[in-house]
Amino acid sequence: MIFWVIMAVLAASVSLSVLMPLYRTRQVERRLAEQEMSVYRDQLGEIDRDVDRGLIAGSEAEAARNEIARRLIKADQAKSTDAVGLRSERPRQVAAVLAVVGLPVAAVGLYLLVGSPGLPDAPLAARLAAQPEQQDTAALIARVENHLAANPDDAEGWRIIAPVYVRMGRHDEAATAYRHLVRLLGSNAERETALGEALVRASGGSLTAEAKEAFDRAAALDPQMVGPRFYLALGLGQSGDTEGAVTALQSLIDDSPPNAPWLVSVREVMARLESVDAPPQPGPTADDIEAAGEMAADDRAAMIEGMVAQLASRLESEPDDAEGWARLVRSYMVLGRPDDARAALDQARSALDGDEDKLAMVEAEAQASGLSE
Repeated sequence: MIFWVIMAVLAASVSLSVLMPLYRTRQVERRLAEQEMSVYRDQLGEIDRDVDRGLIAGSEAEAARNEIARRLIKADQAKSTDAVGLRSERPRQVAAVLAVVGLPVAAVGLYLLVGSPGLPDAPLAARLAAQPEQQDTAALIARVENHLAANPDDAEGWRIIAPVYVRMGRHDEAATAYRHLVRLLGSNAERETALGEALVRASGGSLTAEAKEAFDRAAALDPQMVGPRFYLALGLGQSGDTEGAVTALQSLIDDSPPNAPWLVSVREVMARLESVDAPPQPGPTADDIEAAGEMAADDRAAMIEGMVAQLASRLESEPDDAEGWARLVRSYMVLGRPDDARAALDQARSALDGDEDKLAMVEAEAQASGLSE
């Protein structure tokens, strides 16, 4: 009700501003014309601001600009008119009736067509306190998740939510989503690769058995696809087959265009794998971890933590050991300590500053281990 009262007041004000000049002589109209021209210029600026805020459409804004421009020209003509006289009463009366009745009706009709009179207000304090983007995204994800819980065979829902999980770092959920997509839409190279990548990220950079199976299927469907070949080569390196990993990566380089964007990462990983001539350094190796599997949980954890601590201590006195830094980063990631892994990477960058080859080795290990900036 208050809204319509305000609208009535505004309509009456506009009508009066139009009617008042009709009851004045041309000489008075000429003086008022200057004021009207200023108002019309302000209205033109207001239309531009309304367009920027999305309150009116472009076509409506253009129509309003034309109308205001017409009135501006008319006001300018009145200003330059020297003749002074009275208007006939009948035209003024007709114009008055049209203005009083027509303008409010037209304004209300236009607002009902393009406006939202029932839209509730949004208090400034509430808008400032909220974080709309985060709240909207969380609400959208929850809505899709609720829908998928009730409709697990909706492939479109899984297709929408899977990349969202990846961007949010929820890799276990992403892997589940891609499993559903493979189940519902069938296996293809893209879906199998996406599933494998989600599984690798969920495991902290390790190529699990399920991830390897997914990449094997992708490679069988598209032997030239880069992703499966790269991750399968990483898997060979992680399993100890350094020669096989280097051969696979070199084959990938040979089959790639000279300026392919993935070649930088591939060469970095090759540099790390080819640095196997360095003598073994303290740190948890694959044999150490396998032996630890036979120990009690507390003893196993203590053994691994001790090896990692020993490696970190040694690197303080031998900071130029790139292989040691790479192993330390990988060990922290395996232990579920990404903050320590990131700190170790920062230390390696400082220690190896100026030696691009060694630094590339550590950076490649961080990337392969799933460490994000």
